[in-house]
Amino acid sequence: MISNMSTDSTIDRPLRPLERLVETPSDRLRRIARIGAVVLPVAVTGYSVWYDALAARAAPDLLQVLVFVIGGLSLYAVHRWPLLPTAVAPIVWAMTGSCSFVVVMSAVVAARRGRGWWVVLGVFTVLHPLGLVPDPCMFRAGHVAVPAESAPLVAVVLPALVGGAVGEARRVVGAREERLRLQAAAAAARAADVVAQERLRLSRDLHDVVGQGVSRMTLHATALAAQSDDEATRRLATRIADSGAGLLEDLHFVVGLLRSTEAQSGTRQPAAPDAATLATPSWQESFDAALEDGQDVVRRGPAAGPLARTAGLDTRCAAVLDAVAAEALHNARKHAPGSVVEVTAALLPDRLEVTFRNAFPSRSDAAGVAARGGLPDARRTGGHGLAVAAERAAEVGGLLRHTRTPDGRFRLDLELPR
Repeated sequence: MISNMSTDSTIDRPLRPLERLVETPSDRLRRIARIGAVVLPVAVTGYSVWYDALAARAAPDLLQVLVFVIGGLSLYAVHRWPLLPTAVAPIVWAMTGSCSFVVVMSAVVAARRGRGWWVVLGVFTVLHPLGLVPDPCMFRAGHVAVPAESAPLVAVVLPALVGGAVGEARRVVGAREERLRLQAAAAAARAADVVAQERLRLSRDLHDVVGQGVSRMTLHATALAAQSDDEATRRLATRIADSGAGLLEDLHFVVGLLRSTEAQSGTRQPAAPDAATLATPSWQESFDAALEDGQDVVRRGPAAGPLARTAGLDTRCAAVLDAVAAEALHNARKHAPGSVVEVTAALLPDRLEVTFRNAFPSRSDAAGVAARGGLPDARRTGGHGLAVAAERAAEVGGLLRHTRTPDGRFRLDLELPR
């Protein structure tokens, strides 16, 4: 786990023009950079040959041209073997009187700041004062108004300052990006810690509050089934006990899923069971349970059979279809006991459309259902079932809508891609 780190430290922002040179380039700038890496040695070689001839007022001989070509070829090795062009540059100056390659390498050395870069720039600076190289072409041709003694300044110091500025901007931006990366990693680690602790808290609450309550309900229903003399009561109590047992299994799955993360101690908890083990009623099981609860269900068309198989739905869409059917029938039994649920389906070329319809009966109708031995009228409180079902449908590219029709019926429409 990454510990909290200070984010108060700041890094000076480089000049904006220099920053644009070293910021993460676009694909277009990368292509331009690759082209420039190929063209630059050719351009420096061509310029050196042309200016040498201009300064001498005569065509360069073959040896000088060959030296310039060797100097240009050495620039292609600047990334892999920087010592090669660094050594060739003063040789070209000594043999031709052209300092163009020293100018280029001074900027490169100052920008890269490799090992011994100060020594290299120092050697470049004393080549002319020690008489190891002639006056540059521009001084011999009289193209500059400064004394020849300023050759180290023009050929080495000024290019090194420009290269150093670009290299420093690159390093500053790189350091800033690294600092931001570390800050993002620290924030992600803190967020992960918070999420892990919240998951553990939720798992404990579900186990202690919901789990224990469902367990007591299951025990009471089992005791009622064993002690009651009424066959209908025993059958209903047994169903409640079975439902509670299934709910406990699902609850254990959720608790295991919430705890399947690294705790603060750094030890990994046992992995949660696979999601396929979560008990979700199938299409037919939901209708069988509704009929057993006394709910009248009418299925028409393709909805009368195994709809997911008939429509050729994949596993994810079939799971959404099963979940929506279970939710629709549960809501009808809870909020409209005694009403007839009509289920229709339409197979279109690109999608499956399923519609659930049921009425909103009066409370006297609901009381009559209870009097005839049906399930007791549930507390009519709204939950999040339809919102969750709509989210599941959206995850697979489907759509779930619900509305109240003008004739007072509740309608639930589901669309799933095929």
